[in-house]
Amino acid sequence: MGDTAGGWTRRDFLMRLGALAGTSAVYQAMASLGMLVVPPAYAGPPRLPGGSGRGKKVVIVGAGIAGLTSAWELSKAGYEITLLEATQHVGGRNRTVRHGDTLHEVDSKQVCSFDDEPHLYFNAGPARLPYHHGAVMAYCREFGVALEPFINTNGAAWLHDSKRFGGKPQRQHRVQTDTRGYLSELLAKALSPASLGKAMSAEEVDGMKLFLRAYGDLTPDYTYKGSNRAGSVNDSVMELGKPHAPLPMHDLFGGEFMQWKVSFAEDVNQHPTMMQPVGGMDMIPRAFLKRVGHMITRGAPVTSIMNEERGVRVRYQAPDGSGEREILADFCINNAPGYLVLGMHNNFSAAYREGLEKIRPGKLFKIAFQGKRRFWEEDDQIFGGISWTDQDITQMWYPPHGFMSKKGVLLASYTFAPQIGDKWSAMTPAARLRAAIEQCSQLHPGFGDKVEAGVSVAWQKVPYMFGCAPELEEQDRAKYFPRLRQAEGRHYLVGDQMTYQSGWQEGAIRSAHLVVEDIAERTATA
Repeated sequence: MGDTAGGWTRRDFLMRLGALAGTSAVYQAMASLGMLVVPPAYAGPPRLPGGSGRGKKVVIVGAGIAGLTSAWELSKAGYEITLLEATQHVGGRNRTVRHGDTLHEVDSKQVCSFDDEPHLYFNAGPARLPYHHGAVMAYCREFGVALEPFINTNGAAWLHDSKRFGGKPQRQHRVQTDTRGYLSELLAKALSPASLGKAMSAEEVDGMKLFLRAYGDLTPDYTYKGSNRAGSVNDSVMELGKPHAPLPMHDLFGGEFMQWKVSFAEDVNQHPTMMQPVGGMDMIPRAFLKRVGHMITRGAPVTSIMNEERGVRVRYQAPDGSGEREILADFCINNAPGYLVLGMHNNFSAAYREGLEKIRPGKLFKIAFQGKRRFWEEDDQIFGGISWTDQDITQMWYPPHGFMSKKGVLLASYTFAPQIGDKWSAMTPAARLRAAIEQCSQLHPGFGDKVEAGVSVAWQKVPYMFGCAPELEEQDRAKYFPRLRQAEGRHYLVGDQMTYQSGWQEGAIRSAHLVVEDIAERTATA
């Protein structure tokens, strides 16, 4: 069917549906129209011949996920690996905080005082694994890292907009149901052969109207009058459930907050099934550590990377404080954020340095509290999932593990807007906790009396990180990405920053795979 005929085309219909109802509605509509394309599957890690790297040295800067991946894959082929980590922590931004752990920022130190129980932890960095992130899933399978479901969306969790619904939090399933009901009513009534002209056939129009009636739970005359999908106002176990009256349409459709957060979990990287390692996200770097730990020198920040004709010379500070040491290697793989690479003395080309200057740090921020009891489950029947608010805390995450335990660790704030990250990072750790308690009380009254042992992390103030999820601005990608993803002499830059999956471990791993393959090819043809 053409896209330029009079009236509504398929594209018009799908664009309007997606703008208001999210990707799930578009997916189902595309399925009805036979327009789906299955994406290619992950092909697996590099397969380097055993012994093919014997006699070659590789220095890896940074023991983040990309650095660990590079070390593991190259070591299997016989390369001699030296992995230099500036801190005492292995895993980069993959950091799970437990009882007794210390969180350092440039101007503060926090010691975690959670109870010493296996289920009481806080994933300060990555916290979930999309089912289609094949590379990280493959390593979990290879290393025996046990996984369990991560509950990313929960209809019982709250949506809170201080400017709508009288400022009262609403259950997500009620907001979603009413939004889709109203939308389906409007679209169903707009669909008529007269208004669509030749762009859609009568059969397609009838099919879409049937879809919208089911999708929005409309009456036979295509009117939305409420739905039991949003829950009942009475006890629907002992008597017939009576649906809530629909929420006001102007509150549902008005404002930026409600327009995209309702369908957040339908983003391609947020679809169920989401997973998490049992016991904390750092089970992944711990598994790598068992295999490459002997290759790692901790407390060894790199100060200089100089390309030479037949190798690369890397200087770093000795862990014992005795001065600088030097390694001459065949290749250098750099897992540091691009904006920090510029601070290492180097002889990179002007074009390469210009690209590094365009990489920007994310200003992500998290706060976690230990609940004295699992009040979100006991009082609000919220078992996992995420609540949203238009306050600075932005999100609250409920632990998807430890159900029915006495206590749990609640993520009280997860923010990613730069301006909000700046506000949180400017506060002292104690002030952050006070502000978070005040805001969380809008969703859970009496919050401050129900929690204890709070900790926070402002990634832009973490030494040797100074940011989270680094990436190029969209307008800079086309110009600088191709150059940065190539070798600069014997030097390679890796990490999620070198992919379109910034902030995800999948991006870090896949970037390492590409570099490992390129080094193997250069070694074979040398």
